[in-house]
Amino acid sequence: MALIRRLGIAAVMMAAVMLGGSPAFATEPLTTSGYVSDPDGFLSAEQRGMIETSAQSFYSAYSMYIDVAIVPTFSDQEPSTWCRATLMQSRTADKGILYVLAYEDGTDTYCTDANLGQKAASDPMTKMMLDDALGFARRKHTSTPLTPDEAAAGARAFIDDVRSTTDLHARIAAKSRERQQAAEEERKREAERSLGGHITLGVVVVIAAVISIWAAVREDNGHDDSSVDSGASVPIVDPVRREALRAADAANRRLSEAAEQIRAAEEDWNFARAQFGTAAAEEYGRRLEAAKEAVARGRDTYTQMCHTADSLAKKRLAATITKDLDEVLPPLDKTRAEFAARRRERSTLPAQLSEARERLVEELDDLERSKEELSSIAGLYPDSMLASLQDNPQRAAAFLESARSALDTASAHIEADPTRAASALDTAQRALTMANAQTDAIFSAKTDLDAIRDRLGAAIGALSGDIAEVDGLEADTAFLAPLVADAQEAIALGQRALVNDEDPLGALETLRDVELRLEAVLAPLRTQEAAALKAHESAQRHIRDADATLAWARKSLRNRQGSALFDANKLLREAEQAIGEARVALDKDPLQARAAASRATVLTNRALATPGRQ
Repeated sequence: MALIRRLGIAAVMMAAVMLGGSPAFATEPLTTSGYVSDPDGFLSAEQRGMIETSAQSFYSAYSMYIDVAIVPTFSDQEPSTWCRATLMQSRTADKGILYVLAYEDGTDTYCTDANLGQKAASDPMTKMMLDDALGFARRKHTSTPLTPDEAAAGARAFIDDVRSTTDLHARIAAKSRERQQAAEEERKREAERSLGGHITLGVVVVIAAVISIWAAVREDNGHDDSSVDSGASVPIVDPVRREALRAADAANRRLSEAAEQIRAAEEDWNFARAQFGTAAAEEYGRRLEAAKEAVARGRDTYTQMCHTADSLAKKRLAATITKDLDEVLPPLDKTRAEFAARRRERSTLPAQLSEARERLVEELDDLERSKEELSSIAGLYPDSMLASLQDNPQRAAAFLESARSALDTASAHIEADPTRAASALDTAQRALTMANAQTDAIFSAKTDLDAIRDRLGAAIGALSGDIAEVDGLEADTAFLAPLVADAQEAIALGQRALVNDEDPLGALETLRDVELRLEAVLAPLRTQEAAALKAHESAQRHIRDADATLAWARKSLRNRQGSALFDANKLLREAEQAIGEARVALDKDPLQARAAASRATVLTNRALATPGRQ
C-alpha cells in the first residue's frame, strides 16, 4: 500500500511539473485515535501492533498515554507547532505525551500535556529523559524518506526509552523507601527493648485483675468470707465458666493497656499541636477522642459483665469491649507513628542535606576526572567502541546542576516547610545517583573494554538463559513479549559488537539493563529454589567481575607515587574488604553479596580515577 501511495505522489508531482506549478501536500493537525494514528496506512498491522504493545505497557504501569501520529509531512508548519495543535485536540492534552513523525522528510518531535511540560521546564532530569528518548528514536532513522520499518522502530524506541528511564527512577525511589522502612523497623525494635522497665507495673495490674475476678466468682456462686473455711477455695469446674472468666480477664487487661496508650497519645497530641499547628493535628485529636469514648464504654460494659451470672453473656460482653478497642486504637497508633516520623524527618534533614552537598562536591570532582579519563581512552580505542560514552559528561553535568538546584530549594525551605525540603532533597539524591551512573560508566570503560569479549559473552549467555526460562514457564507469558523482544534485540546487538566492535560498551550496557528489567519480572514467577539459584549465580558473576577489576587496578596503579598512591590504595583496601563481605554473604544472602561486589567495583573505579594515574 505504501508503494502504491508513493507512486501516486510521483504521478501528481509529474503532472504539477508539466503544468508549470509546484506541488504542495499538506497534512493538517489531526485528532489522534488510540495509541497509533496513521491516517494514510503507512504502517503494517504488525508494525502498529508493536508500537501499541509498548504504549499499552507504559499506560498500565504509569496511567499516562504515549500516543504516536504518523503522517507524510507537517505541511508548512514547524514540527513542534503541528505537534502542539494535534495534542490539544486529542486525549494527550489531559495526561500524556505525543510523538509525531513525518516520514516523507524524516522529521519528528514530541510534545506533552501542560503539567508534564511545566515539570520538564523546571526539572532538567525530566526534559533530558524526553530528549534522550527522541535521540534514541532518531537513531532508527537512516534514510529519507523513511521506510515503514524505520518509522515503526523509531516510535517504539521513543516509548521504550521513556519507559526504561521511568522504571529506573521508580527503582531508585523504591530503594529509598526500603532504606527508610528498615530504619523505622530498627527504631521500633529499640522501643520494644525498652518495654522491660514496665514489667513490674504489668505484674501489679495482672494481680489486681485476678483478685477482682476471684471476688466476682465468689459473688456469682453466692459465697462470702463467712461461708468459706480458712484455706479453702471455690473450684471452677465448668469449662464454659472458665472460658468466660478468661475472656473477662483479657478484656480488663486490654482496658488497662488502652488507658495507658491514650494517656501517652494525649501527651504526644499536645506536643504535635505545638510543633505542627492545631490544624495539622486536627485528625489526631478526633482519633484520640474516639479512643477515650471507647475506653469509657468499655469500663461501663466491664461493670455490667462483672454483675452478669450468665457465662455466655460474659463472653459476649468481653468480646464487645475488645472489638470496640480494636476499631479505634490502631488508627490512633498509626497517627501517632506518622507524627513521630515527621519529627524524625525534620530532625535529620540538616544532616542529610549536608551529606548530599558533600556528595555533590565528590560527584563534581568525578565529572572532571571522567572527562580526562574519556580523553585518555579515546587514544586507545576507535570511536565506534566509545560511541555510547560521548554524551555521558554532558548528561552528568545536567544531573548535577539539577541536584544543585534541588539542594538550594531544600536549604531555603528546611525551617519553614520541612515537607517541601524533604521532597527537594529526594530529587537531589536521585539526580546525584543518575550522575554517578554516567561517570562510573566512563571509569569502568577500560576495564570493560579489556575484557569486553568475555563480559559480552557472559551477558549474552545470562540473558539467553532468561529467555529460555520464559519459554519454559507454565503460565500465560504474553505480557512478557515486549521484554523478550527487547532481550532478543539486545542479544543481537551484543553479537554484532563481538563481530564488528560496534559500540561494545553500549551493547554491554543494553544487555545489563534488559537483564535487570527481565529479572525483576521473572523473580515472582520462579520457585523459591530457582530464584535462590539465579540470585547466587548473579552474585558470583559480580564477585568475579569485581575481582578482575581490582587485580587490573593494582597492576595499573603500581607506578603511582606520593599522596596519589595513598588515596588510591585506601580505596582499593575498601574495595577488597567489600569483596570479602560479598564472599561471606554469598551463600546466606546473594542479594547482599551482589550489592557488596558492586560497591567494590565502584570503589576500584574511583581509585583508577584519582589524580596521578600513569
